[in-house]
Amino acid sequence: MIKQAMTAAALTAMLAAPSFAQQPSAPGAPPAATTGASTPQSGAAKPGFVQNQAPQEWRGSKLVGASVYGPDNQSIGEISEMIIDSNGKVKAAVIGVGGFLGVGQKDVAVPFEALSIVRRQGSATIDKITVIYTKDDLNGAPKFTYFEPTGSSQTTGSSPSGMSGSGAATGGSMGGGSTTGTTPGGAATGGPSR
Repeated sequence: MIKQAMTAAALTAMLAAPSFAQQPSAPGAPPAATTGASTPQSGAAKPGFVQNQAPQEWRGSKLVGASVYGPDNQSIGEISEMIIDSNGKVKAAVIGVGGFLGVGQKDVAVPFEALSIVRRQGSATIDKITVIYTKDDLNGAPKFTYFEPTGSSQTTGSSPSGMSGSGAATGGSMGGGSTTGTTPGGAATGGPSR
């Protein structure tokens, strides 16, 4: 649940980023500063603030978890993540397909442009998301792999505090896996690390 909330918050921030660049500048105002890795100079123009959502814009929190349907109106899966490039453009929607209740599920990324999103009449909610892909197309598509920096690995057998054995941390610290350990009194702890 926390992972979805964090993903939705990050997605919402990233979806708003392209809007900053589209804000019209006042006549005679200096041109907007370009974005980059360097620190902006004092006195440089700052991008304007986004004040409201346009009807053709979508909230990330409404997309993540939404059901996706194929051209035959058959449910294909749910959007589990949005992939955003370094320019703030939504590159792909990751859809969990196959499996039952998340067991045996495979993540497949489809280009964001492949989604047809329809807003419910007179409402801010999504009525339906469809794609041109069938359930069989997505089941046969390659599995999407999330970025993992080289040299990083999941800890198995010892925790950062040096404990090992039954008090060890198992699984990764960045989503997925679980942590188990013991309290100073010897009681077992554990659960999903989300």
